[in-house]
Formats: sequence, C-alpha cells, structure tokens
Amino acid sequence: MEPLDSGDPEELGPYRLLARLGAGGMGRVYLATSPQGGTVAVKAIRPEMLGDRGFRIRFRREVAAATAVGGRYTAPVVNADPDATTPWLATEYIPGPTLAEAVAEHGPLPVESVLALGAGIAEALIAVQAAGLVHRDLKPSNVLLAADGPRVIDFGIVRASDGYELTRSGALFGSFEYMCPEQATGDPMGPEGDIFSLGSVLAFAASGHAPFSGSAAATLLYNVVHGTPDLTDVPEPLDKIIGLCLARDPRLRITPDRLSAACAPSGVEQVTGDGWLPAPVSSSIALRTAAVTALTGPLRDPVTAPTGTDGSIPPGSAPPGSAPPVYGQGWETPAAAPRPTYESGAVGHTGEVRALTEPPGPGPSSYPPPEEPGPYRSTSPGHRLVLPRRGLSRRSVLTASAATTATVAVGTAVLITRGEKADRQSVEPLGPAPKPLWTHRSGPLLQAPAVFNQGTALVKTRPGDLVCLDLKDGTRPKWVYKGISQSPTPTALVYDAAVALGEGATVIGVDPASGTERFTLDFGADYRFDTVLGSYGENLLSIIGLRLERQSEEQGVATSTNTVFRVDLEARRADVIPISPEDVGIKLTPVIIPGSFIYADGLRNVTARGTDDGGAVRWKHAVGYDLRPGLAVLGRTVFAVGRELMALSLSTGRFRWRVRAERGQFASLGVLGSTVYVTGTDPSGVYAFNAANGSRRWFCPTPRLHVDAPLAVGPDAVYVHALRNRDGFYAIDAARGDLLWNFTDGRETGVNDWQLACDASGHLVAQHYDRTYGLPAS
Repeated sequence: MEPLDSGDPEELGPYRLLARLGAGGMGRVYLATSPQGGTVAVKAIRPEMLGDRGFRIRFRREVAAATAVGGRYTAPVVNADPDATTPWLATEYIPGPTLAEAVAEHGPLPVESVLALGAGIAEALIAVQAAGLVHRDLKPSNVLLAADGPRVIDFGIVRASDGYELTRSGALFGSFEYMCPEQATGDPMGPEGDIFSLGSVLAFAASGHAPFSGSAAATLLYNVVHGTPDLTDVPEPLDKIIGLCLARDPRLRITPDRLSAACAPSGVEQVTGDGWLPAPVSSSIALRTAAVTALTGPLRDPVTAPTGTDGSIPPGSAPPGSAPPVYGQGWETPAAAPRPTYESGAVGHTGEVRALTEPPGPGPSSYPPPEEPGPYRSTSPGHRLVLPRRGLSRRSVLTASAATTATVAVGTAVLITRGEKADRQSVEPLGPAPKPLWTHRSGPLLQAPAVFNQGTALVKTRPGDLVCLDLKDGTRPKWVYKGISQSPTPTALVYDAAVALGEGATVIGVDPASGTERFTLDFGADYRFDTVLGSYGENLLSIIGLRLERQSEEQGVATSTNTVFRVDLEARRADVIPISPEDVGIKLTPVIIPGSFIYADGLRNVTARGTDDGGAVRWKHAVGYDLRPGLAVLGRTVFAVGRELMALSLSTGRFRWRVRAERGQFASLGVLGSTVYVTGTDPSGVYAFNAANGSRRWFCPTPRLHVDAPLAVGPDAVYVHALRNRDGFYAIDAARGDLLWNFTDGRETGVNDWQLACDASGHLVAQHYDRTYGLPAS
C-alpha cells in the first residue's frame, strides 16, 4: 500500500480514494471508501488505453463477465462505470497479500495450506465455469490470501467458454510461466486450461518457483508445451494432485470438482477457517487490516432498519445514505433475531450495507433475495451497483444431486435432502469381510492394479519403484527395482521381463524373479513415451507417447503429435500406429490381442486395427452415442458398454447380440469363463450375462458404486468399488450374484482410488494409497 501522488484522482464515482494498492497492464488499483464508510478496491483504467476505440466495449464485457462470477472464493464486483471519463470498477476489498507476495516474503507454504489453497481456487474455477467463462490468467499475483480462504481476482482477460474474446485481440495473453500448453501455442483454450494454470500456481506455492522455466520467452513457452514440470521440491501428496492438473492433453486433466475433493475431502469450508495459513502470513493480514482501519477511522455504530408488517424492508426506509441491502456469498442465517440488523463500514466488506441477521422460522423467508442483475447496460453519468446472488452452496447442490433427492420448497430457498434408498437400497452384505492375509506399507502407490507372475504381485510406487510381493506373505518385498517412471499403468510381462517405462523414450526390462535389470532401451530424442497400453506376442508393446518433429537437427522448437507406437523390443524399433490424435486424446483403453488392437474411438465407433500390418483398420462399428472407454474380448467376441451392452464379432464387427439398460446405463465390464459382468447405474448394481447369447444370469443390487473404476473378476467373486473412497469395495458371488461382503480400511484418500486385481487362483490384491492388502479367495 502506497500513498496517493499528485497524478492520482481523489475520487472515482462515489468512492473517495485513500491509497494505491498496485498497478497492472490495464490500470491502477486503489483502496477507497464508499459513502457509507466501507472499503473497496477500485480499478481505474489507464488513460492511454482509451485511445483504442473498441476498448470501452471490451471493458464493458469485462465488467459483465466479472459480475457474472459469484462464489465465496472470488472478489465480487460491487460497482462499475465503463462510460466514465476514467472507466473504473470496484470490487470487495480483501485485506491480505497476494500469493506471490506471501511466498516472496515468507517462503513456500506448508502442505496443509497448499491443500486448502487448491480447494478454494478449485471452487472459484467452478464459479467461473458456471458463468460460462475461462479466466486465462490464473497466477500467484491474481490470488489473494484472506483470513478465511483464498480469493481469485482480475478477470481482465477472461474469455467466454464458447471462444468469444471479452477483452483484447491479436496478442498472446497471460503469464508465460503459468500458461497451459494450448494457450502457449495459440490454440483454443477451454476451462481445462485454467486447471493447468492452477497446477502451476500450486507448484509455486509449495516449492517457491514455477514448474516451468526458461531464460528466454521462446524457451519458456517451449518448455510449457513440451517439457516436464519440475516438481522435485513439491512434497507428497501435492505432487500427485498437481500432476493431475498438468496433463498435456486438456481432456486428461482433473476436473475442479474432483480437485476440490482431493485437496479437501471433508469440504473446503473445513480447511479454510482460522489457522489455514502459517503464522507469518496471518500476521501480514492482521497488519494490513490495522493499516486500513487507521486510514478509514473508527467503525460506525450499527443501525437498525425499520421493517414492514411482513418483516420486509419498506421501499425508501433503509438507513439514510445507505445503498440497498446486499446479500453476500457465504451469508448464512444465524440464530433467531427480532429483526434484521445492519452494520455499515465493516473493513473488508464492499462498503455497502450488508444484512447480518435474518428472522428464523420454518415458514417462508421474510427477506426475498434481490432480483438477478440483467445484461449490462451503461447508466453513465451514474453507475451500476452489482448485487451478489444468494443461494445454496455449490457443494450442497452437488452432494444432493449425487443421490436420489427429495425437494421441499421453503420460501425462496430449496432444501435438498438425500433419500436413504440412493445409498443403501436395502442391501446389506451377507457377512463380514475377510481379514487380510498380509499388509504391505510403502510409499504412495501409483494408480495401477497389480500384475501377477508365478505367485507374486508386481506393484508400482512413487517416486519410481517397481516392487515384487509374495502372494503368501507380502509384508516385506521380495525385491525392489528403483528408477522407473511414474506412468500410472500396470507392468507389462513381455520379452521374458517385467517391463516399465523410464524417462523420455526409455523402456526398462527387469527380471521378474530377481529384480535385476535385464535391459534398458532408449528410442531417441524424437519420441516421448507416456503410457504402456499393453503387450502382445513375445516381444511387442503398445505405447502412447509423443512424436516430435523439428525443422532441423538442432535441438529447439518442435511440433508434437499424440501417437500410439508399436514397439518391437527385439528389433529395438518403434513404429507409429496411425490412430488419429483426437482418439489418442480421449481415455484410450484398448484391448490388445495378437493381431488386433480394438478401442472405442472419439467418433462413437468401436474400431479394430491390425497389429501386424501397420495398424490398418479392420472394421469400424458405429454406435451413435458415447461409449464407456473399457472394452473386453472373450474368444471371438468383443464386448462394449454404454446405453447398452453389445457383443460384436471379432472378425467383422457385426452384432452378435445386444442388451439395452432399462434405465441409466452400463458403465464398466469384465469377462471370465462364459460370463460377462457389467455395472449398472440405475438401479445401482452388477449384472451377469451369458456371453454366448446375452441372456441374464443374475442381477445383484448394491449400494452406489464408483462406476468409472474397472471391476475385477476372479474365479469365485466379482469385486466392485464403492462410490466413496473411504467405503472401499464389495465382493459379489460370481455364480449366484449374492453380495458377500464389504472391505475397507476407512481412509479417505481423495483421488487415490482403490486398485483391485485378482489372479486365476482367486488371490485378491487391493491397493489403497500407501498400503497393499493380500486377501484370501472368496
């Protein structure tokens, strides 16, 4: 905060300016007081910006965009006048440092603070997306740290999610270190780009530096597009969460809902209360609050507004000089009060009059919320007061909508209650879960199920270990190999080795019996390998990665293409399978068998390609709706699920049979013997169908399931994930369809889902964050 100088105005609109808060590319920001004595932050546009004839139009759009964004974790616009001689807008003043200032002064934040930061910013992005917008400049200096959580500010370069630009044109916007790859290359940027930027912001908060760097702008942009983020100083579990934000492909990035849940499983409100910031940062907030109080003077005494016979505020009867009451985000109804009381001039508020209490009672609310603001229309020479909207919190709505709901109207509010049927469906397991034969504690496990080899299970942990566990007693590993990448895919057993990826385009083979390295193959600087899709034949792998193409042999700017490779380990050769980049961008989970590579593509087809003829298309079967990504092959039949379970000929792609879901859809599937097992969403449960003709063998109703997770099939039981992480998984009798038991360790681990695998003998290996459980056959 700096004093005003001779070139600063004394007033903007109804606000008296007190001090400078900062400056940016478009203008200066001032601390100001309203006529009621409250404090606001007023952004005044630089005079030189007005030379652009289209600027006022774009600034009006900025105001409309910022006005449309609500939520607790943004700084709402409360007033604006785009048509004034000096255009301005006023936002709620937040007495706290930016994240950039806090880290520069006090160093990286502790893990708990970064988790709370991530949850709060994710909630802000949910509000931005709900308004149909993309922020496009999320960076540490655009995040304020308040005593009750972070605030995302500065919507100066937001863009409508349909691509319509709200501010400037013809330039590369944003801060290079925190850009997403598509923004850096000039490609269209959707809401997923803000998630990438959020990952970079969290990496800065945890480590003190951005995850991408470069000595020149071109080098930095190249690293954003093609490089690997530097997360070496980011502690667990933040590195995993941030990694989910920083996926190169926008469609593979975590959504803000899941990100918020990963950072704050108990709810963001539980982690952004008192003490969410370290003491030095909290002291900085207190000092800023005291400085503002010294500038604005003592607070006024509360005044009481008269009320009508129905308890409402009669027109024109608000306290003299006050604006209409503003119902702010996060406003809640406290205990009973005889009538609303008002307080003006509260430091950190908008400077307008805010309702602090409201009459309780089960009947209709006495105080209807203000009308929704319509599209922006200039009112100059006056100005516009923006009224924040009141309503249920997003989490309340999401929690309720996740289950069968009953709604009860209470005045202008809607109370949503979850029906018991949605969670239980009157289904209880027949007996208790078995006790694990053994438990192995390790570092955090990668999100990949175990692979079985001659009485052992191979699992992968961070930061890059391949671990071999004996199925009889896996308490201590038989061997550990260090140095694989953190690719979250199972180990491939091929070429007489347990094969995993290394850095760059490196493939590593380990002896599955001893853990000694058998080979390391580097396929060169023109490739990057990300994910092993599967193996086929004696020495062939299928891998997703990048193919880099340069204008010359010099290391420098290169274009990259998402690619599926056919890797021959014996010939040391990687050939491209000609699958379109759009299909590689979706969650590609093919079934790979000798001669065939079969997958659900991005154009609503089931597609089969050859593996021995350069990847030529064998057949395509058009479905007409989005398929679930997982397929299965049993004998000469391909199975796919979505609105229906369909069986297709492996050789021609023609229908053998299909079964349509009565309601909802089929979600995940597994096959064994002569049976196809699928999960259903409505009602929740597991179906078993005859693989030959599609006749139903049984249906087992279950509590609600995590249907995005694959089910595991053993000779005696089928295992499916519970909806909530902390509720573990269920076992179902494979022959009769009885719900046998529910196993859980009771831990909520956010995005770290259970990983289940069952071998041909019925051994079940269940992984959960940092623990691997060996369970007996059901």
